Amino acid sequence: MKYLIVIIAVLLMGCENNNTLKEETILWEFHPKNHQDQWDLQAFQLVNQYQAIQNNISMNDSLVFKSTLQQLINTTDTLLIHSTAKDSLTQNIWVSGLQTFKNELEALMLETEPTEKHTQFNMCTVSFIHFLADIGYTKTNIYIFQKPDEEDAYFWFGSTKTSKNPFDPSDRKEYNASFTLQEP
Repeated sequence: MKYLIVIIAVLLMGCENNNTLKEETILWEFHPKNHQDQWDLQAFQLVNQYQAIQNNISMNDSLVFKSTLQQLINTTDTLLIHSTAKDSLTQNIWVSGLQTFKNELEALMLETEPTEKHTQFNMCTVSFIHFLADIGYTKTNIYIFQKPDEEDAYFWFGSTKTSKNPFDPSDRKEYNASFTLQEP
């Protein structure tokens, strides 16, 4: 009986530790060592264009949405071609992160159903945040918001600590940032 109580106590402590680890899991890690001023300037263009798309994700005008999205894809193409880094290792960080982000944007361009569009946009957001974290972006604060729904959690970001949910125009609640990518 004593051993059974000890085993149950150990199992409960193990479960408690796993829950704590899950809560503390970092979804993206900021790498300030990769920071380059020129990358901040180049990425800032992407941040502005992406936020314009994000703020209109629920817009009914798919022609405007696709046109704005295509402009962002074109900007990523330009940045992929013209970016230079201090060395080949940091260049690879820039190119691989930006290419992954571009691939997600191209997949978003193909979506037509609102639910699938939101899911793919979420993937774009996560990819973009990873990219910004990997390059050590510091030009502006990036506040990351998370809205869990029944099946998934959607992310979006902004430059202020509060934001409205861009995925649901009827949700007028102000959300506080769940994470901060960095503090410049």
